[in-house]
Amino acid sequence: MGNKEQIVEEEIVLKIYMHCEGCVSKVINCLKGFEGIEEVKTDMKSNRVVVKGQKADPLKVLERIKKKYSTNVELISPKPKIIPNDHKVQERHPNVALLSR
Repeated sequence: MGNKEQIVEEEIVLKIYMHCEGCVSKVINCLKGFEGIEEVKTDMKSNRVVVKGQKADPLKVLERIKKKYSTNVELISPKPKIIPNDHKVQERHPNVALLSR
């Protein structure tokens, strides 16, 4: 009680294929010291990596793993927010008139 603020750590879960302890070590070294990451837990059997940190950005963590370790990585949690872009077709072809209205 009182004015204490509760610190909530963001948990990022990734699916990464790791077949040996060398792979696990590469993943940990890739993420160690990266911006916002406080803790990295790996589970080789289930091919899961849990990253904890208050200021860790899931998309930046995902891009870091893809760049440094493997492109075969999937973000399990939290799911990224998808912003629909309905005007993309018009941006690509500004001189083409829409035929069906």
